Amino acid sequence: MCDDCDCRELAPIGELSSEHERISDLATRLRDAITSGSPDRTDALGALQAALGPHLAKEEAGLFAQLEGRPGFVWYLEQLNGDHARARSSLLSPDAAELAALEVLAALDELAEHIQSEEYDLFPASRLIFDDLAWAKVAAAHDAANTAATR
Repeated sequence: MCDDCDCRELAPIGELSSEHERISDLATRLRDAITSGSPDRTDALGALQAALGPHLAKEEAGLFAQLEGRPGFVWYLEQLNGDHARARSSLLSPDAAELAALEVLAALDELAEHIQSEEYDLFPASRLIFDDLAWAKVAAAHDAANTAATR
């Protein structure tokens, strides 16, 4: 993950970036289970789903919500939301365990690209454009999402 601009020093970005590391590790576990033919595929998928679902909701309620209506970010936000929608329809689908191996591997590739985009583009840009009020709103959204995830 990116450490070039110190954006991880901001608590919300640090939290999301740590979640990206966890999600990437779980995606690697799932990829390994698929490529080796391991019966661990279902457990690996379940672990990834448990981490990914709350993470997507947190990003959408936090950073994405603060990007809404900002000039120059309409296309990028549409792309990010599209990535989330595709992850929900593939990896988070109730039928995800039934997807063909190639479909899951393609979804994992797309997830990895999405994480890279956020780490190297979204997080540094957010650090530069958000003011203290926007960061307070992002932090509040994270707190609400973390509370909801523990219920």
